[in-house]
Amino acid sequence: MASETFPFSHSVNARKVVDKDETIVVQPDARELKSISAAYDLVAMKDLKASFTLKPYRKEGLRVVGEVSADITQNCVVSLEPFESHVTLDVDRTFEPVSSRPRKVRDLNEAGEIEIDLESLDPPDAIVDGVLDLGAVICEELALSLDPFPRKPGAEFEGGSEEETVPDKEEDSKPSPFAALQALKNDSED
Repeated sequence: MASETFPFSHSVNARKVVDKDETIVVQPDARELKSISAAYDLVAMKDLKASFTLKPYRKEGLRVVGEVSADITQNCVVSLEPFESHVTLDVDRTFEPVSSRPRKVRDLNEAGEIEIDLESLDPPDAIVDGVLDLGAVICEELALSLDPFPRKPGAEFEGGSEEETVPDKEEDSKPSPFAALQALKNDSED
C-alpha cells in the first residue's frame, strides 16, 4: 500500500520499540518495485532491499540506522541507452512524535520565524499517530541519491557541428577587453 506522497509504504508501530533494538528487513514486491520505478523515472528496478535497526531515541522517538541497496536501470542522458547500476545508501535518521504543543517564544527570532543552525544536526523527523513509515524513508533516501541526469559510464558528449566550432568573424573584429592593458604594458616597456 502506497501513501499519498510516496509510491511505497511500510508502516511500523513506533510504540513497540521501547527499550531494545529491533532489526527490520524491507523488500518490496514486483508490483511495488514497478510503482517506485515509475515515480522516480527509472526504466526498471530489479531489486530493492533495506535492512534497518530501530533504536529507542529519547523518550518516545526512534533512531533508524541501516542500509538501502537497489539494482536500477536508467536511461543515459548522453546516449539515451538504458544502463544498469547498483545503489547503496547508508541511513541514519531520528524520529520523534509530532508535538501538539505550540512553539515556545524563545524558539522564534524577532520576526517570529524559527531559526535553523545549518551547522547543527538535522532535527528529528515526525512520527505521526505512533506510526513510522519505513517505505517513506526508503523512497526519500532513494530520491535524494538518484542522479537527475544519469550518464552511462564512459558516455561523453561529442563536439558540436563544425559550424558551431568556427569562431564568429564579427567576434574577431572586436578588440579584446585586455587590449588596452597590453598597449599600456607595451608603452611602459619602451
